[in-house]
Amino acid sequence: MLVSGSPPLPMSRWRTCPDPHNPRPDRMKTFYFLSLGCPKNRVDTEVAVASLVRAGYRPVDLPEEADVLVVNTCSFVLDARTESVEALVELAEVKTRRPGARLVAMGCLGQQAGGELAESLPELDLVLGSGEPASLPALLEEPGPVFHPTSPRHLPGDAVPRVLTQSPAFAYLKVADGCSRRCAFCTIPSIKGPFESRPIRALADENRMLADQGVRELVLVAQDLTQFGLPGRRSLLRLLDALEQVPGIAWIRLMYLYPEGIPDALIERVAAGGKVVPYLDMPLQHVDDRVLRRMRRGTSERSIRRVIERVRSASRPIALRTTFITGHPGEDDAAFRNLERFVQEVQFEHLGVFAWSPEEGTHSSTMADPPPAAVRRKRRSALMKLQKRISTVHNRASVGAVVDVLVEGPSAEHAWVMQGRTQRQAPEVDGIVLLDGFDGRAGDIVSARIRRAGAYDLVAIPVAARRET
Repeated sequence: MLVSGSPPLPMSRWRTCPDPHNPRPDRMKTFYFLSLGCPKNRVDTEVAVASLVRAGYRPVDLPEEADVLVVNTCSFVLDARTESVEALVELAEVKTRRPGARLVAMGCLGQQAGGELAESLPELDLVLGSGEPASLPALLEEPGPVFHPTSPRHLPGDAVPRVLTQSPAFAYLKVADGCSRRCAFCTIPSIKGPFESRPIRALADENRMLADQGVRELVLVAQDLTQFGLPGRRSLLRLLDALEQVPGIAWIRLMYLYPEGIPDALIERVAAGGKVVPYLDMPLQHVDDRVLRRMRRGTSERSIRRVIERVRSASRPIALRTTFITGHPGEDDAAFRNLERFVQEVQFEHLGVFAWSPEEGTHSSTMADPPPAAVRRKRRSALMKLQKRISTVHNRASVGAVVDVLVEGPSAEHAWVMQGRTQRQAPEVDGIVLLDGFDGRAGDIVSARIRRAGAYDLVAIPVAARRET
């Protein structure tokens, strides 16, 4: 199975095509794929899976049935590295019970510490960096063990085939990779290198490929969407122009926008009511000026407030998501209280919180006297409790409203109920809508009346005939 998802598809249901040149599909080699980390990693996973399928491999749901065991790793923070290593160790045990099986680590941990990983886990047959996911089948033909470092970024100049591994209703589109900002707490620039965009033509072609697979919602991801384009020539609006021309795509969602780079024209585009949904993901990390300086964020509370005022005064209400870090060096009790007051005042529709951890190689990790780990976690919990109350108020205010819901498929927790999302909910990170009495299919967009609301999820009943994909 796949870790994280909204909801994930069993591998046996991935949208693969039979190979007319392989008359004995029962003899095909099999693979099991575990994808960890962010949506950008998910895109690389889907490229790697497509390359395996084209090479004659077949996905299976259980690792015990696989000839090839693959983990697309994450190394963003310590917890992610730990999760990646634990997954590899678990699959290494499976490998010992399946003679001839191959074990593969790919992605960011392979890029950042591939040599060390190969040395510490001798069961590994292949360690692949993060820049060439489509090379996986060819590398599997080489006698192992193989350590194959790559360029840090996967930025194909043309559209790349993908096998969708989550709900067929939506797909991520990685428009750029890397990051040129130097936030004190972040490892991304050291792992991925500087920010670089993909060509608009390639992204439009990939959008068409995804639409042909039935995708209805396109979720744009990069480390900082506001920087999209050539150096000195930002062109996110031109990209949106091209993507909106593709038939079949109903919604386009923007994730990861740096607050200092959001122009008025983009805010109005988001509020205009076209395919771009009224939703902005704008990670702020903190609001206290002293902490922001320590974080090297290049902004201030005053500047952040101005951006939020511009968003809140748009011609149509825009849902705001953000993330914060608690316990960064320099965050004393007064700074945290300032952050709490800010969250209470702004009333974000969606919010996530990370407790700071000292990541090797970052400037933050060298700072003296960070808050104790227990304090960092306590502050995170306090902020999430505050946001839970705010989210409850937002959701209860929507009861009785009729909204469009994009159906994702059966609920991950209740298989007899279909789940979906409104335009104001992003996949995986926000709440969902449970559709009571709906018998449609993934990819349908249905008008539904919200009947009940919890802190994060909604329950709705369809009120109009479904609109087919």
